[in-house]
Amino acid sequence: MASTIRFFGGNGSPEVFPAASGGFNTVGFYGAGFGLSVRVGEYNESTFRSIENGTSNGGSIPNLRFANPTGAFVAGLIPARELREVNNFETTLRIRLNTDSAVATQNTNFRAFDKSNINKAPSGVTVRAAEIRKDNAIVRGSGDAGWTVIAGSGSVLPMDNRADLTVQKDFYVALTVSPTSIGEKTQFGFYWETEFL
Repeated sequence: MASTIRFFGGNGSPEVFPAASGGFNTVGFYGAGFGLSVRVGEYNESTFRSIENGTSNGGSIPNLRFANPTGAFVAGLIPARELREVNNFETTLRIRLNTDSAVATQNTNFRAFDKSNINKAPSGVTVRAAEIRKDNAIVRGSGDAGWTVIAGSGSVLPMDNRADLTVQKDFYVALTVSPTSIGEKTQFGFYWETEFL
């Protein structure tokens, strides 16, 4: 079965291209603006599409910043919002799966990993993630109530099964990152997997 997986900012643009593309294929987490550092122990204040070394601005992506185990600062606004009150379009990533025939999905996971080994936790950063499922701005969402620290194969973000048979499915992931040591952190990546039914 032919399938394509594409990654976007949660609001639909810009697209984050596949790793081998050599283009804007990176999600970069920064301080108060593009290219500005995040302090050790704090979380990103802005998120951009970039290139692998993080030096080219490919456009902003919706930013979520860790506030507490069940909440996030959305687009820098205070007070924090509960994760189930975050709208799909406000998430860091929208992962779009297209298939040539209708499928259901199960055993879907999202992970952060060290580029040297897909099963190894990224070094020098804490990565938190949550699945967001809130299609209607006035109805409480049904996604994750709290953040999960994702770290290689040892701690992944499990995502809901999608039993509806469709040729297109969208998955929304909130991401927030905190450095645990000084220096650039360019050796970690994200991986998404699912099974078709």
